[in-house]
Formats: sequence, C-alpha cells, structure tokens
Amino acid sequence: MAELLPDDPGAPAPRRTGLAGLLDTVITWWALAGGMVFIALVIMSIVSIVGRKLFSHPIEGDMELLMMGAAIGSATFLPVCELDDHHIKVDALTTWMSERGRAILDTIAHLLLTLASALITWRSALYVQECYENMEVSTLLLIPVWQPVLLLVPSFALLTLAALYRARLSLNTAVGAPK
Repeated sequence: MAELLPDDPGAPAPRRTGLAGLLDTVITWWALAGGMVFIALVIMSIVSIVGRKLFSHPIEGDMELLMMGAAIGSATFLPVCELDDHHIKVDALTTWMSERGRAILDTIAHLLLTLASALITWRSALYVQECYENMEVSTLLLIPVWQPVLLLVPSFALLTLAALYRARLSLNTAVGAPK
C-alpha cells in the first residue's frame, strides 16, 4: 500500500540526471509558476472581497479571472504528480502481487496516461486554434479564450512526457533492468 510519508523523511530525494534531470527541472519550475498563479488569485480575491464589503467596488470580472487562473494553475501540478509518481493509487487489490507484477500494472497505467494526455494536448492545441480563428472571448472581460487555453497546453505536454518517463521506469522494474 502506498505510504503518505517516505521511510526516511530526512533523506534527500534522489537526483535525476540527463534528460530526466532536465524534465524534472522544467516541470518543477512550471509547477512553481502555477503556484504563483494561485498566490495572485488569492491576492486578487482578497482585494475584491475587501473592495466589495468596504467600498462597494469589487474587481470587475473577478470570478471569470478566478476560473481561468484556477484551471491554469491546477494543470501545472499534474506533471509533478506524475513525475514523482504521487497520483492516488488503490493498492488494496495488488498488495499480494510481486514487485514485478505491480510494475507491469504501473507500466500499463502510465502508458494509458501517456496516450490520454497526448490526446488532451493535441485537442487543446486544436481548440486554441479554433478559438483564435473564431475570435471567441470571455463573457464579462472579453478576454480572448485562446489565451488561457494556450497556457494549458504546455502542462498537458509536460504531463505526457512525465507519464512516458514513469512508464519507462516501471517497464525497467518489470523486466528487471536497472533503473
């Protein structure tokens, strides 16, 4: 069963090198940027609430910005979860299996996520193009819809790469190759 805490909480995480290290660095910085989006959303919400209560003047379109920002920010965390294999798993049915058997199931799961996230990346990119061509805008602030959707595409592309990396690691474990 997956543990919430590692065996030795004080132990440093193993460093990735090569392409895996580059992927780790890009994904980490992308997630930090997503965290900054959430910080900006919290500040904007506080200013809007205070403005609404004290001055009867909230930030115009704050809910529209909150929805767009939350979608962008939360999408940035998906690649980190996959890269570090911290997605929620239900291990109750696989505890009796060998490490190799679980690695085979993990390989299948990571490959399915690779396919799904690649499909989402492709379809999101097509939606960006469609929104741009149709000049679709948001309801209140008239923000071109293609702009926030465009910021989702790199998150899904990074998720695809992270899932492919995890599939390779799981496959190595399944066949008994060194990681």
